[in-house]
Amino acid sequence: MNIVQIKGNKYPDEYFVKFFFKNMLQEKKNLKVLEFGCGNGSNLMLPYAYGNEVIGVDCNAQLIRDANFNFNFFKGSGFTFYTQDMRSIAKTLRNLQADLFILPSVIYYISQEDFIVFLKNIIQNNNLNKNIPFYIRVRSTKDFRYGLGTEIAPNRYQMPIQSMTGESSAEIEFYTESEIIAILKSELNLREYKIFHLDNQNEHNGYIVLNSDIVVWGTIN
Repeated sequence: MNIVQIKGNKYPDEYFVKFFFKNMLQEKKNLKVLEFGCGNGSNLMLPYAYGNEVIGVDCNAQLIRDANFNFNFFKGSGFTFYTQDMRSIAKTLRNLQADLFILPSVIYYISQEDFIVFLKNIIQNNNLNKNIPFYIRVRSTKDFRYGLGTEIAPNRYQMPIQSMTGESSAEIEFYTESEIIAILKSELNLREYKIFHLDNQNEHNGYIVLNSDIVVWGTIN
């Protein structure tokens, strides 16, 4: 399979790639990798290529169809994709015992309250092994979207009906470093972690804007 044949996003999250190799995960085999907001599977292709089992969840049915199409090119097994809202499936998934847990670009589309309940369900249902690597990417309060649209809660906004980013009417939660770290410590026992502030200019429909994310990786559970 070459890059032209991949349906959807062609490349994994740049900082997930850094996380993967900095933590020497390429030297480990037979890991079970769990990702929510997996899209077309572009992130999961990396651990899968190194002989690991991958499980992806996304609420977008077309993206899950693309993921299955992309992975079926490998003519193998060891991949499972679910079309479901992350909040609902977290209540029913049980005993996955994942060895790697990743949330690259999804939690800012649910409220902070829902995110905390989601994490509680993941832990209570025995879906994570002990002492495993973790990766998350959240949207910072410095992002250009912050303050756009209608404020529906502190640090939470509903985007305008016509959003230049394609997130029309979406509800977006923004985080400060202290907020996300406090949640991860409380709910996942985050430790030995690193924090990266990713501020970069991007182009959306002819406008140059500031995208601002916070990436955290470390050990959990």
